Amino acid sequence: RMGHLSEVGVARLVRCLRAYGLPTMMDDPLLRALASSEQLAEVRPQRLMDIMGVDKKTVGTQKRLVVLKQLGATLELKPTNVSDALILEVLSVGVLVKPVDDSAAAETIVIPPGSKSISNRALQLAALGKGVCRLRNLLHSDDTQVMMAALQAMGGCEFAWEDGGDTLVVTGGGGALHAPATELYLGNAGTAARFLTTTVNLINSGGDSTVLTGNARMKLRPCAPLVDALRNNGCTIDYCEKEGSLPLRVSHSGSRGFPGGRIQLAASVSSQYVSSILLCAPYAQEPVRLELVGGKVISQPYIDMTLAMMAQFGCHVQRISETEYLIPLCAYTNPAEYVVESDASSATYPLAFAAITGRQCTVPNIGSASLQGDARFAVDVLRPMGCTVEQTATSTTVRGPPRGQLKALGDIDMEPMTDAFLTASVLAAVAPGNGGVSRIRGIANQHVKECDRIEAMCTELARFGVTAVNHADGIDVHARPFNELTSATPSVHCYDDHRVAMSFSVLACLAPGGAELRERRCVGKTWPQWWDVLARDLGAPIAGADPKEEHVEAEVAKVSSPSVVVVGMRGAGKSSLSKAAASALGLAYVDMDEYLEQQVGQTIPEIIASEGGWPAFRAHESRLLARVLTKDFATGAIIACGGGVVEAPENCALLQRHMSSNGAVICITPNMDQVAEFLSQDKTRPAYAAGDARDVYERRKPLYSKVSNYEMLVDKRLPGAWPRIEQEFVRLVALASGRDCNRVDLAHSSYFVSLTAKDVGEYLENDRLAAVTAGAHAVELRADLL
Repeated sequence: RMGHLSEVGVARLVRCLRAYGLPTMMDDPLLRALASSEQLAEVRPQRLMDIMGVDKKTVGTQKRLVVLKQLGATLELKPTNVSDALILEVLSVGVLVKPVDDSAAAETIVIPPGSKSISNRALQLAALGKGVCRLRNLLHSDDTQVMMAALQAMGGCEFAWEDGGDTLVVTGGGGALHAPATELYLGNAGTAARFLTTTVNLINSGGDSTVLTGNARMKLRPCAPLVDALRNNGCTIDYCEKEGSLPLRVSHSGSRGFPGGRIQLAASVSSQYVSSILLCAPYAQEPVRLELVGGKVISQPYIDMTLAMMAQFGCHVQRISETEYLIPLCAYTNPAEYVVESDASSATYPLAFAAITGRQCTVPNIGSASLQGDARFAVDVLRPMGCTVEQTATSTTVRGPPRGQLKALGDIDMEPMTDAFLTASVLAAVAPGNGGVSRIRGIANQHVKECDRIEAMCTELARFGVTAVNHADGIDVHARPFNELTSATPSVHCYDDHRVAMSFSVLACLAPGGAELRERRCVGKTWPQWWDVLARDLGAPIAGADPKEEHVEAEVAKVSSPSVVVVGMRGAGKSSLSKAAASALGLAYVDMDEYLEQQVGQTIPEIIASEGGWPAFRAHESRLLARVLTKDFATGAIIACGGGVVEAPENCALLQRHMSSNGAVICITPNMDQVAEFLSQDKTRPAYAAGDARDVYERRKPLYSKVSNYEMLVDKRLPGAWPRIEQEFVRLVALASGRDCNRVDLAHSSYFVSLTAKDVGEYLENDRLAAVTAGAHAVELRADLL
């Protein structure tokens, strides 16, 4: 913070302290594990300052501290006087950022740290490659540390440091990996989690297995498309907890378990799935022909980055078509030196600072020749907003217009730079020119990043008095003049997301009351020294903040009685059963198809017949499902979804998050003969072609399984069966929602009955089941006898 010890030195010191089990921050998980909540409540920054105040090292409003200028060398041969305010700022859990005045430097140069995307790719390439590679400008962050630790745990390479920690020397293992002794804990590092999901299949260790896991948020982030592609290719991967997310167990067969050959991969959710397979494909058993399916490929620039870096390490991929790649078998050859570009996503923050404050900022190592899509942010976003932009192949300079004169973006597709939409959103909030509305699209994957970033931006912008609308693939931001933002100091929840924190720190530099950013440390994911840069280099007034505890959820609301969701094929009985349960249990009933038609103002056939077709319908469905689960009907309702809700990966992720928040999702499993007959007569929805209903069901069946935690078989063949089915469904909803847990009074005798007939239908005749099970507290169905 004082500018004496380099960012690299700070990062190395933090790693060293952590290696010895020592805390490095006030809210360190180590402290939380050792102390009670009551004890931690006493460990506040100001309390520590008061205690230090009685020490002889206190000199007025300063403390005498040993300050390092490099590892192994102090700034002075005696303690250095450091102001109390600066110590308090560094100790604090949060950060208070106040608006920037005219005393800040009019021009500045900022060099962001190395790119997270390139750093992680370079680490994996060098580890799998042959020879020694010196990586310079590598990002020192939580994510890269996770990747390095995992690669070392698999014995894939050796690491050493040179130049005082500025250079990482990687001795590659040529793809020879072994099963780690313990599970690979990846925190919330999405890039590492996706890349390593394929990498661990290269382990040559018969009979062993490797578990990849992460923190609570990582266990919500989707990985099913990648796992499905690898499973279909012959890899043995099992979900340890919930379907579709970490933790995963990858079993090893004694030879490289990545068969190769033709692989089909759905790439409409994350480009990291594509890069994961591309990076490992040269070490498969056969050359890989990778075909991308399932709609528009997301974030193509990141795939292009992977291909370019593979070529730099000696593997040239042939692009057969827009969605097909042929990867030869080969071993990476490590270049003697590889310089990691600065992070283009991180560069958007100092450039946005210039835009919002009317100053000038130059980033000298990001330009038009960059491998990163976000390098276009200055040209494609800031220039249309009224900034003066000068960009060469290797540098970018931005000068903002006078304060308050930013222009709205109108309609903009940010799919090539999705991570930068947060930066664009905070600028759009104070860009009243050009109509004042910015409609950002192409960012559907941001619903399933470190948090639901689109929902997070809507929620936190509202604290400043700015209206933003959440869409399935974007956000609408309605600007206000900056002097009309709330005059109070908003307390911004950062959702443990580095990009949320850095984006709102930029808006705080103009907002009349500034802002309190509740989580200081989350920027460690990509730019650990961001707060130092913001204060020291950009001139923003910042101070420590000690925010009061506040439990805010970015995901599906965790309520005591979350709403119950019902999924299954059209015609299976979802609506009728849900209405019966709603009436019996006093719940609100929501038919998602009817709700969608009301909100959109068109019938479903009209939407599908329009120019947008099915994609437009699915986009509306995803947007409104998110609203229903998180806002309008988060609790106290039973929600009957359309049969094809599972066709959209975004919907599957929402339903899985609902389950992870103690919500119930019930799948109605039908008798398909009855459903096919019903669908042939139903004229209210687009019809299936002859025989298609069964094919559609077979395709959807594994998806229904992934997004549900309860299942009910519905067979209406026998006369009089429906009232009993309704009764059992009501009982299931009561159980799943926690209203009636069906607990037995163990103080008295209890009874069970075992059903052993070869055909369960026998029990449904003449209400025989009621007679057989009368007085029983539990019923066992001997499925092995059927």
